[in-house]
Amino acid sequence: MYPQLLTLLGILTVGLISPGPDFFLIVKNSMSGSRLRAFATGWGIAAGLCVQVIVLSLGLAMAPPVVLRIVQLAGAAVLMWIGLKTLLARPVVNQPAQASEGMDADKYERKQATAGFMEGFLCNATNVKVFVFFTSLFSQFVVADSPMSWRVFMPVVVVIHGLVMWSLITWALLFPPVARQLTRTQRWLPRVFGVILIGFALFVVWESLRGLLA
Repeated sequence: MYPQLLTLLGILTVGLISPGPDFFLIVKNSMSGSRLRAFATGWGIAAGLCVQVIVLSLGLAMAPPVVLRIVQLAGAAVLMWIGLKTLLARPVVNQPAQASEGMDADKYERKQATAGFMEGFLCNATNVKVFVFFTSLFSQFVVADSPMSWRVFMPVVVVIHGLVMWSLITWALLFPPVARQLTRTQRWLPRVFGVILIGFALFVVWESLRGLLA
């Protein structure tokens, strides 16, 4: 069981750090000026992972292709929405946003945390590629004679691994030397991420429509 666990953690880590919508969203929100929003984004992604593994555990991997395509298009809409917001947002440069919005600090942080959590959750939960990845992963690690303890333990490991790793990545991005470098790119880098997220959305739409028409 331990060799299986180490192999699983290795595959999950490689998959997690591969550039994708979740990764770009974490970096973008780490530049938002709100530490809580940055960490809440990772918590939202972990919640999305929880939904993914629950759906898979319920045996819905064999859902009709049209259902997966609809979810994929919903994911594209989420990415497009986040990308456009990022592209059109004003850069946060040495200006307390809560003051400009007339909010006290606590209310502002709650709003930012909620926004980050929902972005992370929707970005991950509607990502069909993540679902397909886990379907393939589970088929390799859960076989007919796997004990029930492993069938329960593996999904839990997936969620906890995601929560811990995204929190560590966020912490690294907020580490003062890294944060200072990111601040210097505040005027243009978030817009680059916005364009990348819109590009992901357009690719997902094209892939979904091609699948529906095939």
